[in-house]
Amino acid sequence: MMDNALIQLIARLKIRLRQEKGFSINTQKFFSDLGYASQALDIAEDSEEIELVSLAMDIREKLGWIAVPATLTVAPPVSAKAIAAAEEEQRYVFGARS
Repeated sequence: MMDNALIQLIARLKIRLRQEKGFSINTQKFFSDLGYASQALDIAEDSEEIELVSLAMDIREKLGWIAVPATLTVAPPVSAKAIAAAEEEQRYVFGARS
């Protein structure tokens, strides 16, 4: 079953796309043909209207066509003391001679 919010987004896109670009979305084909749906969303994203672009992106996200990037983990900053210790460690490569 389709999400009610998604249906409303597609309805808004259909109306706005017809008004702005003269392109009428065939909703049955939109839901059954991935290539057609992608083409319709591409047309909306090529618009100068921010509402059309954001509607297309919202629909792609709700359909799972936009992967949300994993959160990036940032290493904590390295202190000068840790850098000096690492350099000191690298300096003495060989052990004591016997």
